[in-house]
Amino acid sequence: MALYVADLLFAFNQLILLAAVGVAGGLYLFIRGFRLLARKRLLINTPTSKIRSASMGLVEVNGTASGPYTLHSPIAGIPCFLYRTTAWQKSDERRNKEWKKVAEETLHVPFFLDDGTGQLLIQPEGAELDLRRDLHQTYGDTIFSQHATGEILNFLARHGVRPDDNIRIEECCIRPQSQLFVIGTLAENPGVEVKPLARTVSDRSNGLHVSFSLGTPPVPPPEIIHLSETAPSSGEMTQQSKIAAALTKAGIANPAAWAAAGVSYPDVALASPRVTQISVNGQGHEPPEQEDSTFDLHPPVVLMKGRNDPTFLISWQSQHDLVSSLAWRSAAMIWGGAGLTLLGLYVVLAQMQLL
Repeated sequence: MALYVADLLFAFNQLILLAAVGVAGGLYLFIRGFRLLARKRLLINTPTSKIRSASMGLVEVNGTASGPYTLHSPIAGIPCFLYRTTAWQKSDERRNKEWKKVAEETLHVPFFLDDGTGQLLIQPEGAELDLRRDLHQTYGDTIFSQHATGEILNFLARHGVRPDDNIRIEECCIRPQSQLFVIGTLAENPGVEVKPLARTVSDRSNGLHVSFSLGTPPVPPPEIIHLSETAPSSGEMTQQSKIAAALTKAGIANPAAWAAAGVSYPDVALASPRVTQISVNGQGHEPPEQEDSTFDLHPPVVLMKGRNDPTFLISWQSQHDLVSSLAWRSAAMIWGGAGLTLLGLYVVLAQMQLL
């Protein structure tokens, strides 16, 4: 009899505990649903602007991602302006072995959004990312599963993760020419410059979050630069070229003196040595490319996360698709959370014989 009563009390306590968990979970869903509903209304009430006519403050813009510099994602090697790579590992804490996030890395370079009316610099640091997954793969040690590549092992080692069990890798990128929807704060440029190595690293492995910025790389030690010069041989030079070479060697730069010698002054370029190759420490390199003039690398304004308004979202979906998704998700959470809360309260009150 005592054992039967103990079993009843145990079942009663378990039911009360489950009901309390249901109440807490329902309240969480209910509140979360209203937050999504507020975001949906914000997207609707914020008009979408053309880049050329965008005003300072919170704005929505659409366009194509472009820029002079790119990164390569660590696993797939995709050229991109931003990537987020996440590693999941099966946890041994429970019998069912749930997937647990063990590493996350986000790197970026500032890029531009082009909608045909103008270009707008995007500083993606701190943005909420809604991007399409470019890689979603599970790796294991069995003969039937795909084995982790060297890139994955290096990524895990960089974050202090040992590939002892199944590993799931997810990677998403912002590629050149990607169509994006961005909502954020358009403000005066606080000093953001478009540089090839300006990036942010976020490491969320083992519950830690470390963020740091890599600016301009350190100045390398002095290097010897050799200029290879080529000049026409004396046999190939014309009489005027010989005269121009003699005047140049003598340091005569007076156009009147050149005219008196019967040689036009611009002909000095014909007789001057021409640089055909640059050699740095004995290694040949092509002359460096000129800076891309199609991009303003020091723009006066930038779209970024605001100080007073933290709303900053970069999405591969359009504004219409985002609003539709938020609409049904918020409705499901609000009504589902309310129903789960009421059911949990009913069970608790019924077990306590208060109904």
